[in-house]
Amino acid sequence: MSLRAVLFTPLVLAAVAAADPTPGRFSSGVWQGAANYDDEGYFSDCTMTAEAQSGVLLGFVISKDFDWGLVIADETRSFDVGTRKAVLLLVDGREPIAAIAKVVDAHGILIPLENSDEVVEAMRAGKALRIATDGTEFRFELTGTSEAIAALAQCVTEHEGTKRVEL
Repeated sequence: MSLRAVLFTPLVLAAVAAADPTPGRFSSGVWQGAANYDDEGYFSDCTMTAEAQSGVLLGFVISKDFDWGLVIADETRSFDVGTRKAVLLLVDGREPIAAIAKVVDAHGILIPLENSDEVVEAMRAGKALRIATDGTEFRFELTGTSEAIAALAQCVTEHEGTKRVEL
């Protein structure tokens, strides 16, 4: 299964279907989330999204193995699928966080995040996030991310090892 199918598609689906009261969906402030399953029905990850005033979608994803990252979806931009891009994450006045993003969709990038106290604390406690890459800068308010990231991790814990039940 491709990285795009595992991480990007569920993120977009979670945003579109966030108002659906289906089991596995949750919300935390401005963030809408969902548990996602692979093609065989086994739990793969949890995602949550929020839309910036600019219309760009920002998402957090935590895999069943507790790897995590950010996804940006911007329908106004075109990226070369499969390429990698150096990015800088700038949260408030903290030290920049360097990462390598992968273009997983013509309109979206996945940024794996280091699972360190510094990065987790920046995303949970930060007020504003800027993501800079290739002369482009995305800006997001990190409204309610402390509670939302905790809810996202709880989603993974609750669904870990489960199989989707068809209704």
